[in-house]
Amino acid sequence: MKLAVIVTEFPKSTETFIYRDLVTFLEAGVEVRLYHLAPYRARQTLHGFAAPLKERAVDPGFWRPAALGRALVRRPGALLGSVTQMLWAYRRHPKLAAKSLALVPKALAITQDARAWGATHVHAEFAGHPATAAWLGARLGGLPYSVSCRAHDLFRTQALLPAKLGEAAAVRTVSDFGRAFVRERVAGMGARAVHVIHSSVDVGRIDPVETVPATDPFHILYVGALEPKKGVGHLFDALVIANARLGNWRCTLIGHGPDAELLKARAAALGLGDRVTFAGMQPFERVAEAYRTASVCVAPSVIGPNGRQEGIPNVMIEALAYQRPAITTNISGIPELIRDGDTGLLVPPGDPQALATALLRVRDDPEAALAMARRGRAHVEQEFDLAVNARRQLALFFPD
Repeated sequence: MKLAVIVTEFPKSTETFIYRDLVTFLEAGVEVRLYHLAPYRARQTLHGFAAPLKERAVDPGFWRPAALGRALVRRPGALLGSVTQMLWAYRRHPKLAAKSLALVPKALAITQDARAWGATHVHAEFAGHPATAAWLGARLGGLPYSVSCRAHDLFRTQALLPAKLGEAAAVRTVSDFGRAFVRERVAGMGARAVHVIHSSVDVGRIDPVETVPATDPFHILYVGALEPKKGVGHLFDALVIANARLGNWRCTLIGHGPDAELLKARAAALGLGDRVTFAGMQPFERVAEAYRTASVCVAPSVIGPNGRQEGIPNVMIEALAYQRPAITTNISGIPELIRDGDTGLLVPPGDPQALATALLRVRDDPEAALAMARRGRAHVEQEFDLAVNARRQLALFFPD
């Protein structure tokens, strides 16, 4: 079996959930070719477990006049009709329309390369540009394709989704919330089969931490991008509110993003500079060690600009796999993972007071926090296990 996979960027340190799937496919005997639409990101961390993907990553480049010329000669009507449909769908989103138009030659080149390689299926990771590339390729005589829908790729705009999802051989979402959104908000998808397969972690390879969360120091861990939808500023506000009552606390932030400098300045202005550490990007091996030593893991997610929001934060799945207490917000599909008071703690988005109260709850009763983390680990084993969910995906890609 040969599977062509399309992503927007490679490598991307925050997309461990995709790379875990692909490595598991390789281990199952599937040949994978990974196409990235943006140029190779040399400054990004490629986690050690994902190293096998580097030699399988392909960037055909944007300037592919031969691929475009071949399509114009062989199927001019299909090409012009598809581009026209795409531009009309994005008529209220000029930047998105321009980027999608620039993508056309590359999408055609990916299609031709995948067919020549012998792929029998194309999978688009995200319903945005990767799905556009897969859809264009299929329209021009390419391969059947499937789409994984996650979060902002659904919520930001539904333009062109009726075509991209409606013509896909299979559609997957990572949450029940996402499936309901697709069926309610994307025309023609109300009666369509939409498969919920959660993002996953390799639970069997993670030894759960059995120790009670430390309170001296009380180590608060955030892992993720530093961008508006992540709500890190609200975590800082919560730390100011709870400060002295948390005792000897420290907070580590692992990740990078456009808000990094702004958040550093804010932490300093709030007087948190001595206790908050910005660790930047880290290989997953170091992230794993941070999980093991954390007293609590926090994802203060909010609904960001243009409706950007989480699906289910992968970092919360990872935190529970390591059996660490987890605090996050009750938006999108998050309550499917974190059941308040059972597998973790949920707070309203953008509510520093509620977040401070949750932090103090973990700090003041670490035994109860560990009990929640154990129930969280059991929930992850049941619903978010990589081996099981990888097999479910492969059954969608290769149903015969």
